[in-house]
Amino acid sequence: MNRVTEGGVIMERIIKVPVEMLEPGMILGEDIDHFFGNILLKKGHVLDQHLIDKLAEFHVEYVYIKKAMEEEYSYTSPNNVMFDEMAYINYYEEAIKIMSQISHDIRLGKTLKIRTVRNVIHRLLEQAFAKNNILYCLNLIKNFDDYTYTHSINVCLLATTLGKWLGLCDKDLNQLAYSALFHDIGKYKIPPEILNKPGKLTPEEYEIMKQHPAYGYEIVKNIIGISPDVAYGVLMHHEKINGTGYPLGLVGNQIHFFAKIISIADIYDALTSDRVYHRKISPFQAAERISRESYSNIDPDISSTFLNNISTFYIGCTVVLNTNEKGKIIYLYPNKPTRPLIELENGEYIDLTKDEYLDVMIEDLLSS
Repeated sequence: MNRVTEGGVIMERIIKVPVEMLEPGMILGEDIDHFFGNILLKKGHVLDQHLIDKLAEFHVEYVYIKKAMEEEYSYTSPNNVMFDEMAYINYYEEAIKIMSQISHDIRLGKTLKIRTVRNVIHRLLEQAFAKNNILYCLNLIKNFDDYTYTHSINVCLLATTLGKWLGLCDKDLNQLAYSALFHDIGKYKIPPEILNKPGKLTPEEYEIMKQHPAYGYEIVKNIIGISPDVAYGVLMHHEKINGTGYPLGLVGNQIHFFAKIISIADIYDALTSDRVYHRKISPFQAAERISRESYSNIDPDISSTFLNNISTFYIGCTVVLNTNEKGKIIYLYPNKPTRPLIELENGEYIDLTKDEYLDVMIEDLLSS
């Protein structure tokens, strides 16, 4: 429930919290009644560890806590933040440390607290949006180790950027950022010998791996301070619009909007990153893969928005072709963003939309 002022502005809300998730300093939003009608604690009381232990002894299952309404971080309003490359890298490194600690806590069965990541993720996204070039930002940290954690952060950056291109409001962008960051959190419940296996998974191992969205949903749905949409994005990010995805086999609009966005970000980062079982491919090859999967596996409108916007950062980039030639991208065709016009080092031009160049592919992006 929400508490409002006479002017109708929400000032605070009352949330239901299981006793095992209580923390010292929380404020009671409602009286706690004893079995015999007596009041154990009155609303407004500040909890300490002794009181929390006593509530557990009395077998109280949950209480109502007063929670101040937190202002959403703004990513759509103009601000005075200037891009600072070193600050961006420092926030990224801090995010890796936090995700590493979260993985440790999850394996120990601890409850995830959103405030652990809230500030550093906001600062990281704030820097990325100030630069306004997601490819440049991803290129800065391409040599960071530990794919398990960097992938989650990269998907957060990509998905939130895509959400902004789609016109989402600040409230939704904040929730989408959490959903993308935690999309693979269920993998911390997967045995390491399966999660880090360098070769192809056996059918039995793959079935175990396919449970990670459901594991993640169970973890995230219990986080205090985030909407159910965050958990649904985690649960459904491997669903496909034709119903061949997992774990639920959903189709079309049964799949949550956040999950559709995260799916594209997940595919793009996975393909353009070195992993234990495959080498990375160029952003252009990844974009062509996403383009091919539109209408069958992923939402065509969202993928079109992604491809058309991310391609604008390719202009002026130096690329390596599968012919071993190098060149610079000088023009992108609106309807074919993955097949640009390239000026080679020898001054010749090749148009990858032409039939004579259909076998020519961009294998690497050297600068962005």
